[in-house]
Amino acid sequence: MTSENHETQLARIIYHRMLSTMKFTLDLEEQKYLEKGRLDDRYKFFKKQLMSQTYDNLRSLFKDLEALKLLEPTSYPEDVKDGYKPTSSGGSGYANAQSLDKWLNSVHE
Repeated sequence: MTSENHETQLARIIYHRMLSTMKFTLDLEEQKYLEKGRLDDRYKFFKKQLMSQTYDNLRSLFKDLEALKLLEPTSYPEDVKDGYKPTSSGGSGYANAQSLDKWLNSVHE
């Protein structure tokens, strides 16, 4: 990872957008169960499935972007299921590859 600029970290941007979308979706779903809300078994099942699908898809997307040489794993242990972290990767476990940082720097000059 060459850039510590949080605004240009591709995995961080994707990860935080997906976490926001997942949280919004869970908040909407919770409204269907006014009596029990989050304690309703149907909500718990929905939440488990949504979180699992989201995290699996994020991991797969980051692997695909790594194969395209756009991202690389961070040097510190992180996993998408562990949530937001105050790191350059934001908790995604990935950071820009040097080639992506080089390109970003060239277009921002």
